[in-house]
Amino acid sequence: MRANIRISVPRVLLLIVVLPAVSMLLNGSSVSGQETDGSAELEQAFQQKIDATSSRDLDKVVKLCEAAIKKGLDESSLAQAQQLASSVLFQQADQLGQKIFASGAQDPRWRVYRSQALNKLQKAVKFTPDMGDAFLLIAKLNALPGGDKKQSKVAIEKAVELAGDDREALSSALFYRATVAEDDEARLADLNEAIKINPENMDAIRVRGLYYIRNQEPEKALKDLGKWLESDEPNADNYNLVAQQLMMTGEKFDEAMQKEAIQILDKAIEIAPDNPATMVMRARINLIGENLEEAVKDTSRAIELDSKNIEALLLRGSTLSELERYSDALADINKAIGISPTFGAFQLRSMIYSQQQEFEKAIADIALLLNSDPENTMFLRQIAILFNANDEPSKAIKIYERLLKKDPKGSWDKKGNQEKIAIMQRRAASLRGLGDAHLSTGEHTKAVEDFQEALDLGIKIQGLEVEEDVEEPSSLDDGVLNNLAWVLATSPDDKVRNGKLAIDYATQAAELTEFKEAHILSTLASGYAEVGDFENAIKYIKDAIELNKAAGEEAVDKTRTDAQRESLGKEYESYKQKKPWRELQNVEKEKEESKAKSESKDKEEDKKGGL
Repeated sequence: MRANIRISVPRVLLLIVVLPAVSMLLNGSSVSGQETDGSAELEQAFQQKIDATSSRDLDKVVKLCEAAIKKGLDESSLAQAQQLASSVLFQQADQLGQKIFASGAQDPRWRVYRSQALNKLQKAVKFTPDMGDAFLLIAKLNALPGGDKKQSKVAIEKAVELAGDDREALSSALFYRATVAEDDEARLADLNEAIKINPENMDAIRVRGLYYIRNQEPEKALKDLGKWLESDEPNADNYNLVAQQLMMTGEKFDEAMQKEAIQILDKAIEIAPDNPATMVMRARINLIGENLEEAVKDTSRAIELDSKNIEALLLRGSTLSELERYSDALADINKAIGISPTFGAFQLRSMIYSQQQEFEKAIADIALLLNSDPENTMFLRQIAILFNANDEPSKAIKIYERLLKKDPKGSWDKKGNQEKIAIMQRRAASLRGLGDAHLSTGEHTKAVEDFQEALDLGIKIQGLEVEEDVEEPSSLDDGVLNNLAWVLATSPDDKVRNGKLAIDYATQAAELTEFKEAHILSTLASGYAEVGDFENAIKYIKDAIELNKAAGEEAVDKTRTDAQRESLGKEYESYKQKKPWRELQNVEKEKEESKAKSESKDKEEDKKGGL
């Protein structure tokens, strides 16, 4: 049995299509009694339209209209036939369009639907050339992937032209033209005009709000998006979308905007209190605003709602690590890895291990990632940094040499400025790490070469950024300046030392860090000691000791500050005796000696225990 399919017909369409036929019947004028040959087919078309229960029935309406026109009709009947055929064709095309725009690429048949809809629309505008809605739909369908972009532009201009004094139609056409505009100025002009003509065009208001976000104007965006939110039934997803978009305004997402976004998410939670995605988003904003405890509360609530929410677990783990609650942080990360062992989870766990000085475990996680992607530059750089931190500079050197081969000297020569900057920054970072490794192996000449090239690249990068009119050009790397100054001031090799340059570089590093870093002031002191200015050497080493003391009072783990304090004290004693500081490290050798000493001590204790 065939299903009884009803085609929904707008009331206005019924008035246009059905009433003329009824009028003829009421006036006693049988269509079959007309002199023109197509009258019978036109009467059948009207009746078929009334009885239509399927798209196939509507196809018959169009065919009957075409047959009537072909046989011949008087002027009034011809207009009725054309209007009936075009309205039915548009109705069918609109239904196909709704299928496409509702499902998008999810329905594999959407391209077929588009082809069918466009065929019907082309026929419709032949019957009724002033059908603005049809041209608007032609424009929308051709704007989809694989469509005729040129025809889309022609059709939208036609739709704007045909809208005339119909303010709602004109507003809709201008809105759509704005969405496909390639020029920002033209896009905003059309959106403004669409809203001016029809202040209730919420689609235009929403899109203008998103436009303002892309153009870093969050205040204007919030005004439009807030109006859009208030115009519709409360929908948590819409509130989440607005908050998410506000987060994309970069530096403009300041404390005031963060507060606005939090209020928007509060409303979303009020509407849908059991949505973990909203909790996670609010946690992210709290994290941006450094409200760490609030971020933990939000992620905890998200995990209560969904115990396997990996995003919430990783975010809470990251936040807990910032609060130095490492054990709790690792519990979350390990649970996330157990659910889905993602690259991000292993990277985060590696970072937490390194914060705890557990470098072997941190290295193991990154090594695992490298097994899956051996040439991943980010993973290579991370493991090289960890090798340096774990006093394994020889391994770090091998990795950094691989990285430098990926960005050889001059590889940026024929590139644009932006790409030049990116390549130079990568090479400079590799040179910095390589210099640190050579410093740790006691290869001071190589370390100076590495640091000097990194510094030269930093200066060139600044020059390129000036050319590009970068709003906030990058500063020189204070780490490179400090480490270069240190080796120039303290190397036992007379050929390497240069006290004057050491003071120059250390002063630049101190200025960049506002004279608030103990290790940099220590370097500046060593430079003055090298040139025999022990008065300044003692001044800066005392300042370094005071900074170290303050840092030690605030630190949870005092291991680093205690070790630094011991070293600073030795330097101070040397300068009081008017002796410059000399240092030659070979951390791998020292590590082996320390290990051998520890093993020997353990054996002695075992012997005593046995006795």
